[in-house]
Amino acid sequence: MLVPIEWLNDYIELDVSDEEFCDRMIMSGSNLETCEHFCEEMENVVVGKIEKIEKHPNADKLVVCHLNVGGEENIQIVTGAPNVFEGAYVPVALHKSRIPGPLHGQPKQEGGVKITKGKLRGVESFGMLCSASELGFEDKVVPVAHKDGIWILEEEYPLGQDFAEALGLKQAVVDFEITPNRPDCLAMVGMAREASATFKKPFKYPDTVIENENGKGESGDYLSVEIKNPESCKRYVARVVTDVKVEQSPWWLQKRLMYAGMRPINNIVDITNFVMLEYGQPIHAFDINQVKGRKIIVENAAEGEKFTTLDENERTLTKDMLLIKDAERGIAIAGVMGGLNSEIEADTTTIIIESANFSGDSVRATSKKLTLRTEASARFEKGIDPNLCEAAADRVCRLIELIGAGKVCKGSVDVYPAPEKAKTTDIRVDRINKVLGIELTRENMEEILKGLEIKVEGSGNIMTVTPPTIRQDLLEEEDYIEEVARIFGYDKLPVTLP
Repeated sequence: MLVPIEWLNDYIELDVSDEEFCDRMIMSGSNLETCEHFCEEMENVVVGKIEKIEKHPNADKLVVCHLNVGGEENIQIVTGAPNVFEGAYVPVALHKSRIPGPLHGQPKQEGGVKITKGKLRGVESFGMLCSASELGFEDKVVPVAHKDGIWILEEEYPLGQDFAEALGLKQAVVDFEITPNRPDCLAMVGMAREASATFKKPFKYPDTVIENENGKGESGDYLSVEIKNPESCKRYVARVVTDVKVEQSPWWLQKRLMYAGMRPINNIVDITNFVMLEYGQPIHAFDINQVKGRKIIVENAAEGEKFTTLDENERTLTKDMLLIKDAERGIAIAGVMGGLNSEIEADTTTIIIESANFSGDSVRATSKKLTLRTEASARFEKGIDPNLCEAAADRVCRLIELIGAGKVCKGSVDVYPAPEKAKTTDIRVDRINKVLGIELTRENMEEILKGLEIKVEGSGNIMTVTPPTIRQDLLEEEDYIEEVARIFGYDKLPVTLP
């Protein structure tokens, strides 16, 4: 789980160094793989504007760009990028600059790549226009809009400003290894909750309040939902958004996704991916015009049924695979991948937001048989709290509202046959102290448990505890002893004989 520190600060204000953050998270039980600092090898790369483009006199595939980089005179740079145009704001590596690299067709160099002026086919070039990959981003996270050329900025920035500073590129990303018993941590909110308990800092949930449900009508006017296999689908929440405008996402949203390891595609898809990373609840969006009969039916596929997924591969399904269907056909493989027949297109105007809970066993078996593993299936396989569905759907709608990507209809269609409830357990103060070899008071233990959003009742030696439903791993007294130990600090536990 890639956790950008800048994103984490949306939920909890951290006032410690990256190194201290990592050390203390390790001591509170988080498994940390790496901490990578992006764009530290970038020097003398600035924001420039292409004022004029001329044909290269000696090469058909090269052009000469004249750029304003904030100085008294423009500079010229020769490039073969196919997507440059006059008026574009771009990253410019000036003479004697350094970029993370790698350059096209070359291996990445330790310490970055030095850029100096030179001649290309007889024409002087005083630097280099950069792609996102040349500035250190992996190809798989480069936004679709400019993955095959120079990084074209969607917004205007002060010319000559340091590029990394202008776009906020220099930041740390921590890679946590999430153990199978903690699926709640496959989410930014989950990791923020852990940090809140570790650093004893207040934790703020994402904004899910939709201010203007001004879409045409109510969600229930547009569709109905039927779950025919409640063992494999515990809950299905659907909301409708009208007047949708499919376009590129604002930079803050694209940046969050890129640093978390996902490629920005368009505003609607980006928001669903953002909320999946934020809450750990996979979201899918359908073009309502492609949903026949305006019905959503959750049931198993027919044996041998053919279905084409979003990656344009036709797949043969079996009768034990759960399918999302409309009145006539399948439109998504539940918990794994949507169908090509209902994807969001540039001309999509009304969408259905799906926030559903599917059985981990069902998704795991389907994913394995189809050899198709996705970010969504990886989360469902580990188990997700069905009580997240409503908040995640509301969060998607709130973000759509905030960036002006559509109008949210009132209400939702929420089918939840058997609401999930947390298991209440009695735990003993003296037992916890005996196992850990410490002498904490009941009040100390209550503070630790409440910091993890665990409800504590009762008095004296017995604490009656109820975890939030996201903590599906807290089932018996030993589980709570571990929680007290890790938040108290493994490094503080004394060495005692058993």
